[in-house]
Amino acid sequence: MKTKLPIFLAVMFFSTNLLAEFQGHGATTTLSTVKAAKKMSDDDNIVLEGFIVKQIKSEHYLFTDSTGEIEIEIEDKDLRGIVVTPQAKIRIIGEVEKSFLSDAKIEVDSVQIIK
Repeated sequence: MKTKLPIFLAVMFFSTNLLAEFQGHGATTTLSTVKAAKKMSDDDNIVLEGFIVKQIKSEHYLFTDSTGEIEIEIEDKDLRGIVVTPQAKIRIIGEVEKSFLSDAKIEVDSVQIIK
């Protein structure tokens, strides 16, 4: 436990520097909402801010913002060591996944804790 605390603190302190993103023509930087995400098309890029409130199963979580909730999938490698709690506001960047048989979900490419 003693070795995990310094690592956790270092990750939290430097977490905003862990993510690089392209900003320019074609980049998705416009913030959206869960409500809007549910109306978007399959493979549309999206940026959301809110909270992970619970884990549904391995790599699948329930994400919420002021407009609703949606299932998200975050591969362990995309967390990059970031520790997320239900109280931590986060920004996720990913794409909408839709099919005829299920509700919209978000496949997350990156996670950033918002300070």
